[in-house]
Amino acid sequence: MSDPTVTRLFGGPGSGKTTALLDRVEGLIDEGADIRDILVVSYTRAAASEVRERLAERLDTTPRHLQGNVATMHAKAYELLNLSRGDVVGEDDKEAFCDDYGVEYEDEYSGGGRRTARSTTLGNKVIATSQWLQRTKRDVADWYDVPFQWDVEEVRLPPEIDPNAQEGNKYTPTWPGDDDRLDVPEAIRAWRAYKGDNGLVGFADMLERVKQRSLLPSVDHLVIDEFQDITTLQYEVFEEWKPHMDSCLIAGDDDQVVYAWQGADPALLLDTEVDEDEVLPNSYRLPSNILNVVNTEIRHIDKRQEKDLKPRKEGGAVEAVDSPSMLDLVRNVRHTVQSTDDETVMVLFRARYQMFDFIDEFISEGIPFSCLTDQRMWTDRLTDYVRAVEAVDKGEALTALQARRLADILQDSAFGSNDRDELYDFLDEVDETAEEDDLAEIPLSPEDVKEYVPFMPDGPSAGDMARKITSFQRKSVKAYFAGGYAGEDPDRVRLGTIHSAKGREADHVFVNTDLTEKVVEQMAAQADQQGLDVTGRDGEEFTKSTSPVPVLTDNERRVFYVGMSRARERLVLMQNLVTGAPTLPISVVLHNEIREGDPQEIVDEIVETVEAPDPEVEA
Repeated sequence: MSDPTVTRLFGGPGSGKTTALLDRVEGLIDEGADIRDILVVSYTRAAASEVRERLAERLDTTPRHLQGNVATMHAKAYELLNLSRGDVVGEDDKEAFCDDYGVEYEDEYSGGGRRTARSTTLGNKVIATSQWLQRTKRDVADWYDVPFQWDVEEVRLPPEIDPNAQEGNKYTPTWPGDDDRLDVPEAIRAWRAYKGDNGLVGFADMLERVKQRSLLPSVDHLVIDEFQDITTLQYEVFEEWKPHMDSCLIAGDDDQVVYAWQGADPALLLDTEVDEDEVLPNSYRLPSNILNVVNTEIRHIDKRQEKDLKPRKEGGAVEAVDSPSMLDLVRNVRHTVQSTDDETVMVLFRARYQMFDFIDEFISEGIPFSCLTDQRMWTDRLTDYVRAVEAVDKGEALTALQARRLADILQDSAFGSNDRDELYDFLDEVDETAEEDDLAEIPLSPEDVKEYVPFMPDGPSAGDMARKITSFQRKSVKAYFAGGYAGEDPDRVRLGTIHSAKGREADHVFVNTDLTEKVVEQMAAQADQQGLDVTGRDGEEFTKSTSPVPVLTDNERRVFYVGMSRARERLVLMQNLVTGAPTLPISVVLHNEIREGDPQEIVDEIVETVEAPDPEVEA
């Protein structure tokens, strides 16, 4: 046991927090530590992968070499517990339990990623509540504290508020014999028993076992990134590991919590005892006008660490649009792409189904785009296929990687009487004899490809000749070759949810403020739990169907702060965009109250009257 030095690093949006964190890791190595003596923990797999790649580049090694030392806490727990993939709870296990128990469950792939009932089906709610209770270290009896609203027609509420509850003995309420509503605590216990009976381990179970068994990573230095998103359970694991370290660095931004619905608590970052604090002073992303607007938005939260960020430069544009159509947004994005030189665009929504509504309108434009979420859209695989078709059609050189993608995606009919394997054999031979190790660096002649693909498609037929791609991808390819965006990088325009934009940036960022019923339901539940006096227009009760939404809870405010603070040059806020979605007025986002009038005037007033610190850096 030791008394480690604990340093807390606060980094606002675009302040270079990950760079500062990696500098600290390099500093430890310069002082004599080996990389195997250091464990870097990040909250998500994507974040851990990014840190791993950046650190590998600094240390002149491979990301794979660092896999055991840069990971999520769950991945490290999986390793410490010596688990195998079959031990971990999967979608099939959840569905099987719910089917046995007689409650509805919808797996994460149902509905093709569109608007689904996954968040509201009882089986999903029961399992999510069980996990939430574990992450927040609450008892099953506290199930009603979860940020959901429960339907009294479907479940038995706590007896003090359930209209159908009867008084039983001194400790146990009873319900009428014909009351067949779900008993949530009983269902949670049944789910946990099911896991035990079948030898299954959930993500929260992993951390509980690591803590209970005092399983420790074999390192001397612990670095935890995105500390604001950890849960109480993860914090307890940190507390278990900390005394065995020589030093600990915790890094994060309490304003950028996006996983509160999973139990993340920014107070764990703000209240933990540390030996020293460092607050990064400069934003290398935000210009002054955008910084003023996002600061106005976030400062409604009472308990937070003020960052006093200095802007990247003076200026920047903030636009506010009331009631645009999806077609209006498509035209705005198209104009931005056409009128700028390689400037990047990000379009963000509160939910995936809203993003798909936009894609339905946008896909026919032919502008290649990528998705920040895990959707099968303009993937690297599809880009390589398109580039191969373009190169061969123009008689230009292509890469061996592009040719391999071509072989993977083309239909058998493209090869005529030839065997597809002949192209693979040729590419394998090229790979073996080339001096370069990377297929993307090995050039090929278009004539070589034509020799093995006698019915090579041109642009207009590339979509029809493709196999094993989604309908969205097929439509995208057809529209791309019919449009005027040849050679455009799909990463120039990126679409996603606000959550998926964490850690990213773009020159032009469009943020739709409309919510979903699930999000409003969570906010209404939190308002009720916290005893907040929140009413909508005309004194209506705050429920999941309230629109316009009259207030933002702190958790949702942090989510929108993340989305708005992605913008390097221009931020566009849009209200009442998505048909049927609860409208969150821009005035509520910025001032936490419904205000009549043009939202652009509200934004302009902030830009004109609020002063940002003078820039001190030029990015």
